[in-house]
Amino acid sequence: MRHKLTKSIGAALFLAPPLWAAEPEVIAEWVSLPYIVVDTATKSTWENSELFGKALVQGAKVDSQGNFYVSTARWGGKEIPATLSKLVKTGDGWALEAYPSEAMNDIANAAGLKAVLGFEIDRNDVMWIFDQGHVAGEPNANGDAKLVLWDIKANQEVQRYNFTAEDPDPQCSFLNVVVVDNDSGFAYIADSGIFCDPLHGGLITYDMNTNSVRRLLDQHRFTNDEPNFFFNIGDRPILKNGRMRTGADGIALSADKRTLYWTNLTGNHLYSLPTRILRDFGTNETVIEGAVEVAAVLPTNTDGMTADSAGNIYMTALSLDGIMKFDPSTRRVSRFAYHPDMNWPDTLAWGPDGEMYVVSNNLHLWVDGDMTFDDSQSPNFRIWKIPDVGQSYTTQ
Repeated sequence: MRHKLTKSIGAALFLAPPLWAAEPEVIAEWVSLPYIVVDTATKSTWENSELFGKALVQGAKVDSQGNFYVSTARWGGKEIPATLSKLVKTGDGWALEAYPSEAMNDIANAAGLKAVLGFEIDRNDVMWIFDQGHVAGEPNANGDAKLVLWDIKANQEVQRYNFTAEDPDPQCSFLNVVVVDNDSGFAYIADSGIFCDPLHGGLITYDMNTNSVRRLLDQHRFTNDEPNFFFNIGDRPILKNGRMRTGADGIALSADKRTLYWTNLTGNHLYSLPTRILRDFGTNETVIEGAVEVAAVLPTNTDGMTADSAGNIYMTALSLDGIMKFDPSTRRVSRFAYHPDMNWPDTLAWGPDGEMYVVSNNLHLWVDGDMTFDDSQSPNFRIWKIPDVGQSYTTQ
């Protein structure tokens, strides 16, 4: 393991020369998120809430028809009318409409969606909806944390897994993102574990064939925050009242589905594991730990990750206002996209025509309570488009 670490640091300690993408283009932006709400009680609760107009957008994905979906994980409170929404064109802008339905997003619906953060749309237009459960940081009740597979074309649920207390801890877990392998029927999940000290970070393998899961590297140095790791966004420390601590966060699956990559948000190491040992639930934990490699040491920490069908890994660059690209064949990390207004690039998504999308949401300002929602000249949230990048790993 020591040899692997030394080799990786020597290979990727510095950024390679930039391999610039096309100039990022803003396709949607908001100072405050507008929701379309039909149910009068839900609408009244939202409009009379202290949280009204202050929801934070996190994730975004695109289906094969070019429709956009976004997540707003109800970190602020239960009054947010939907945690998963479809973007609907309204005049010159976009509004959020509950998806798959308002009933599915009803906070009182025991089987409904509570706090969706990460989700993925696979090559069959099945949305893998990852409900972390925690609303405003409260511990999960039974059935709150779950994985729901929703067929977009058929408009129906096709499978569900309700996490138990043995999978992620009901109090400590922070189920973050999911990546999907259609060929094998496996998915891989990052748990940031932020609600306890020490953190409860970990990875989870989900087998849709048996509708079962296995938790891996629980509270491990590979899935928890790196001690004394600090970072800035611009000239602003994270966070003003203390450092941010987040475990396993960004996660990506290689195009050939043989390698899983992940990072811890408060850290700058890119880790990898062969998926063959993750798919075998009988693999000893010590074997898994010994198979972890440091694929690269990054010039900045990252939040969102994805991969293309050619094998490249893309990572948001939090301190660099853009996106990094990692080539596994050379272990080179290069700067791929940049814009001075791409503050806290959060989630990456693929469009059907080879374009990449990235959400920037100034998450650090929102968490610190310093986000301004009444300055029409300064959007808080943007979705950016980068054309002609390639195809998603899910197409393979």
